Amino acid sequence: MRPHKYFKAEPESIKVYPCGREVCQGNAAGKREYKARTVEMWERQKGLCAICGNWIELRFAEFDHQGGRGHGGGFRDDRTVVDGNWHNAAVHHVCNIAKSSKRYSWLEGKYVPVSKSHDVKEVA
Repeated sequence: MRPHKYFKAEPESIKVYPCGREVCQGNAAGKREYKARTVEMWERQKGLCAICGNWIELRFAEFDHQGGRGHGGGFRDDRTVVDGNWHNAAVHHVCNIAKSSKRYSWLEGKYVPVSKSHDVKEVA
């Protein structure tokens, strides 16, 4: 089901895998869907970067994959909500670069780093 309130996903825009993972395709429809999901995350975060907490102009917001994209995005998941919980985030370009391939997760409304054992680290 499409979570965004303004648009319905075009059928050719998303590939859904048996595990439920969704990947926006590289075609024009997929790129529109990817941008719509970035807007959706930006709105739910009230325009704030999930990593640094500062304001992001919508036109500069980037889609951040909390689980990383792997080599070539082989295991990426473009969903914004999984099992009723926030998934992925809108972030500044510079924050996305600094984050690199580190894994993050939403915990009590904060986007926090996840350790290698996949346990959420304590927030200071």
